[in-house]
Amino acid sequence: MKQTSGRRQRAFALKAGAAGVAIQAAIALLCGAVLVAAPPAAFAAEAGAQELRIAPGPLDEALAQCAAAFGVQLAFDPALVAGRHSAGLQGRHTLDEAFERLLRGSGLELQPQGARAYGLRAVPPMSPDQPALPALKARAAAITDDRSEGAGYATPGRSAAATGLALTPRETPQSITVVTRQLMDDFRLDTLSAVLDQTPGVTVSRQNDMTTFTVRGADVNLQTDGLRQARNGWGWNTHILYSNDDMAEIDRVEVLKGSSGLVNGDGYPGATVNLVRKRPTAEFQASAGVLAGSWDRYRAEADVSGPLDREGRLRARLVASHEDAGSFRDRQKTRSSLVYGTAEFDLAPSTLLTAGLSWRQRELRGAGGTTPIQAYTDDGSYLGLQPRSFNLGASWAGYEQETLNLFARLEHRFDGGWNARLQLAHESVDTPDVRFGYLRDASGAVGLARYRDVEARNKSIALDVQGPLELLGRRHELLLGAGASSSRTTLKRTNANESSALDYAAGGGAIAQPDWSGFTASDDLFSRHRRYAYGAARWNLADPVKLITGVRVTDYGQKDVTDIGWYNYRMTEHGVTTPYAGVVVDVSRQVSLYASYASIFEAQSAKDAAERTLPPKEGLSYEIGAKGEFFAKRLIASAAFFWMKTDNEAEEVGLTPGGDSIYRAVSGARRHGYEFELAGSPAPGWQAQGSYVLNDSSLESAGSSPRHQFKLAGSHRWSGGAFDGLTLGAATRWQSTISAGTEATRLRQDAYWVWDLMARWEIDRRLSVSANVANVFDKKYFAGVTDWGALHYTWGAPRSVNVGLNLRY
Repeated sequence: MKQTSGRRQRAFALKAGAAGVAIQAAIALLCGAVLVAAPPAAFAAEAGAQELRIAPGPLDEALAQCAAAFGVQLAFDPALVAGRHSAGLQGRHTLDEAFERLLRGSGLELQPQGARAYGLRAVPPMSPDQPALPALKARAAAITDDRSEGAGYATPGRSAAATGLALTPRETPQSITVVTRQLMDDFRLDTLSAVLDQTPGVTVSRQNDMTTFTVRGADVNLQTDGLRQARNGWGWNTHILYSNDDMAEIDRVEVLKGSSGLVNGDGYPGATVNLVRKRPTAEFQASAGVLAGSWDRYRAEADVSGPLDREGRLRARLVASHEDAGSFRDRQKTRSSLVYGTAEFDLAPSTLLTAGLSWRQRELRGAGGTTPIQAYTDDGSYLGLQPRSFNLGASWAGYEQETLNLFARLEHRFDGGWNARLQLAHESVDTPDVRFGYLRDASGAVGLARYRDVEARNKSIALDVQGPLELLGRRHELLLGAGASSSRTTLKRTNANESSALDYAAGGGAIAQPDWSGFTASDDLFSRHRRYAYGAARWNLADPVKLITGVRVTDYGQKDVTDIGWYNYRMTEHGVTTPYAGVVVDVSRQVSLYASYASIFEAQSAKDAAERTLPPKEGLSYEIGAKGEFFAKRLIASAAFFWMKTDNEAEEVGLTPGGDSIYRAVSGARRHGYEFELAGSPAPGWQAQGSYVLNDSSLESAGSSPRHQFKLAGSHRWSGGAFDGLTLGAATRWQSTISAGTEATRLRQDAYWVWDLMARWEIDRRLSVSANVANVFDKKYFAGVTDWGALHYTWGAPRSVNVGLNLRY
């Protein structure tokens, strides 16, 4: 197959701006490299090439559209493609390349049968000494490589997020949501917080600069490429780690809802958010773009990918982005940069080595910290509401941060269908100097804080082996794995409070920076380490019935050292088991029913009367539901009912002679609810993802999370006619009332809608312009409410407009 013929056309939204001269120069060089380094034929019009716009859908329909575009006859046995799905095809391609792309991975190939007549046949087996085609080798070694690029708003690919086994969403007996690259590009979801804002079932709450994510009323765990990300440290850490990370390097975001002890061991029972990085492509592709928007936002982005040698054994990808932006809050500015590079090398036809790095730099000025705006005093006096632009942080408050993530992965396929994967990752996050000055409350009191030499280190190693198992005349799947991870954060902390006569309504702009040398700093340490082994099996009990069982055994250690007595922990757990069980029954060709049980644990420091630490808290999740694939798998829909409870919750029952609390383990919080979700293409040219969720909880604090939630995003692309190349879309979020406080004094945010709009016009196959309007009706709402005795709130973002120009090859 030609290596220099038509290239895969993908609409990566690449945004650029006019700030950061050094970074912009680097991106300009990268964009220039696209033009210089690409083979000349990458930009030449190939003889016989056609401009194709084939939407994802059934393979037979995609092949028919392709044949019609080239004016050829295509005849084949429908049984060859029955039930097969195509990711579609965009851009300019020759006939040979177009059919090769559409048939890739199907085991089929085009067979000439005369003048402009073709058929299909199974790919003949290769002889031992016959070299594999580069394009096939690029996919042969990867155990799981289900890119969402070009897949619309739903991917029929597989995910290992729930069990470690690579399963489709329908084969997974838990709720799982995938946010694809296309959805992120369409609605400018450029940070993790923005992605999760639009993700079905996820509640994003803001407490000034801090952002928290909850699912089903509980916190979530974070992973990247299946390896966990640590979140230890103080509350301020959550807004300088991960939540504002740039998504330019991410192919898709997977959200597994419910407990995930089989893949995490310890953690939170709400959900696990897994960020899957982009991988190199077998064919050359490149894109670049610029964006400008409200509050002086300027962004640049570029993405180059393809083979580096003639045989296609070595493939690489380079992604870079830079953004300068103001904020709807007074005096607040951000700056961020990203460089992501990765390479894949086929060591052998069945062995793939992947390595890469991700470098990030982020700066925030005018930081308000984690203290929101006060609405009521401790005695219940109402203070009125401040404008949305109000910032209680000082102009000098903020930080600069640098992150370097190194990773490597070795995958090998053995004879007999078995494969193994070894993954390594090392992340360093350095924040040399974090300074906060903010108004503590309406009295004008000032809070000061400084964190120096903040160093976070996260390390992971994981090995898993999986393959088929023949038992009782049926073929099953078995997975065995082991690994270890550790995280360690050290810092020097200074905290102080000062009385002041500052006017609260004027904000924190007048707060003077103190002489920090007059304050004493304490040394803080937060560390976690884990070692684990686990196994999972997918038992083929009958053709329509699959049973999944698994268990993980974890050794866990935690050590936190501060100068605050109640915030010093030393906890150790050995051999904690987290079992898993699920069953999936196919009741028709399109619909499956499922049920599952999952668990997760969290170590605790509470002790009983004998000074023994209580057993770890257990987050138990139960779920039943139905999943369906409709319109030849173009549309995925699900309905789930779940209930969750916490066992071994610590309840205080008395005091020791020394005055320490005595606890006992009891059954704690209970939650239940149901979810309806759909994603995919309900009609040609249309894409949609949406959900309705109900959450009930026994927690008194549950009022700060919505009981009802609805989200829907959709777009339509015109092909042909006067509107050819035009895409229009809208996204909406609705949630029910949230509140905080007592019956006597309560701060409420009534139910509200937020609407976003997008438009993109493809001027030609390479150039497009786009526009996005967030919160188009400028809804004024609280993005979070907090009860600290006094009641506080954080404003949601007002309307914003962004326009972009995008170029791709």
